[in-house]
Amino acid sequence: MITRKTLLIVSGLLSILLLVWDYIGNYHICDFFINGGAISNCPFVLTDIGINLFPIIPLFLLSLITYGMREDVYRTWARFAIGWIPVSMVLIFLSPEYATSFGIALYPITKGTVAFASSLFFVIISLILIFWRYSISRRKIRQG
Repeated sequence: MITRKTLLIVSGLLSILLLVWDYIGNYHICDFFINGGAISNCPFVLTDIGINLFPIIPLFLLSLITYGMREDVYRTWARFAIGWIPVSMVLIFLSPEYATSFGIALYPITKGTVAFASSLFFVIISLILIFWRYSISRRKIRQG
């Protein structure tokens, strides 16, 4: 099991990296590392990588919330997160980059929508799980 501190530091550093990366922009990064990189596929590859790493940001925020909580609350949430994040990244990777005719007309299924939906579900389920486990542990403390 990953320790609280390790999860917080790694997800925090990756979140900061993603935010700085977003601020700089894919075209500037490609031009810096590859002369004329904006003309190549480099920006599109970086976009795909960035979208696949998007679930790291809510992981960091939730690891920050659980950092000060009891060990049983953290372990319950961490087991869920360790399973959810890789599955989420695989689903994002496998989803189409652009909308196809199979997508819903008003809300097409693309990498961006899958990343957003999986992160949203992750946050909602995590908050429910954390609150549920926290309330159980508080009851146990009160009962002695």
